[in-house]
Amino acid sequence: MTKDVWVSVKGLHHVKGAGNGSAEDVQDDEVEVFSPGTYHLRNGKHYVEYEEMDEESGEVMKNRITLRDRHLEVLRRGTIYTKMIFEENSKNVSWYNTPAGNLLAGFDVGAMQVSESEELIEITVEYALELNYEHVSDSRIRIRIMTKDHLPPLSSLRTPPQRVAAMPSAEGR
Repeated sequence: MTKDVWVSVKGLHHVKGAGNGSAEDVQDDEVEVFSPGTYHLRNGKHYVEYEEMDEESGEVMKNRITLRDRHLEVLRRGTIYTKMIFEENSKNVSWYNTPAGNLLAGFDVGAMQVSESEELIEITVEYALELNYEHVSDSRIRIRIMTKDHLPPLSSLRTPPQRVAAMPSAEGR
């Protein structure tokens, strides 16, 4: 893989509302970030760094993805600060620090798939998301790290580049 890469991070949150649990009471929230980034492989560990802009504050968020075997870490620094850890069949918790307050975020991972080639690393994680010990959503994140010449057709990108959606605030729940 080359040093200069494209990074696509696509998250889907399947959220049940506070209503009666009917099909109409379920909301899917999908967010995708697409940015240029840098890639390094050191001691068998993949490192990817990229930036994205927070739509609300306009601040640039600095992100680092670290992957080794089936251990994924996503570090976000900026308006929001967190270190999310995903491991198959494991639950990890970390603080999710936001301007609206701090949340304890839990990531209870079920399935995790990783595929690697010279042009593409693709990671898919299915997990239950908890905030302050309450189940919020069943979620899936798909991370694609691509060489610059492996760019997918622009028509396949459903959201504009640099999009960031914040997790629900402590007040909004």
